Amino acid sequence: MEASLPLKKQNDIPMKKQPIKRTEEMKLLSRDHHFGLLFSWKIKQGIAKNIPTIRLKNYLNFFWSRHLKNHFLDEEVLLFNRFDVEEPCVRAKKDHEQIVNLIDGVNAATEGDYVVYERLVIVLNDHIRFEERVVFPHLEMVLTESTLSSIGHFLEKQHHEFIDDYQDEFWK
Repeated sequence: MEASLPLKKQNDIPMKKQPIKRTEEMKLLSRDHHFGLLFSWKIKQGIAKNIPTIRLKNYLNFFWSRHLKNHFLDEEVLLFNRFDVEEPCVRAKKDHEQIVNLIDGVNAATEGDYVVYERLVIVLNDHIRFEERVVFPHLEMVLTESTLSSIGHFLEKQHHEFIDDYQDEFWK
């Protein structure tokens, strides 16, 4: 007997999960999230392979200084600071603070302590998913077209896509 696929109600046809649609102006920030998820995957691979934590720490600091720090700054200045009292933005900023604290914790950790890396990966992944599923859709609804347009123009001129040219590919 064949196992049946769970069905979603739409003429009882199995449905694939659709990708999240993003306004053109927000796509660059959303694309950055892909790099954050990839970073997390690489750290998890390093942990699974028992890579010395100094190598993970060096990659973390490379990723932070070359990408994540500026990404957080862009989100906070362009988006979250406009809505200091709205729950999704307040939580997103608190998540940023927590992630920065975890990065500081990684840098202060004893060699061989994977726990701080595991915690960072979980918090970063949860944060990215929260922004993609809650914060960005909320902002796309409440920001005016002209505000979104100015954000898009700023990002087109100032945003630099992350190039992961890190030499120590410990995750492979």
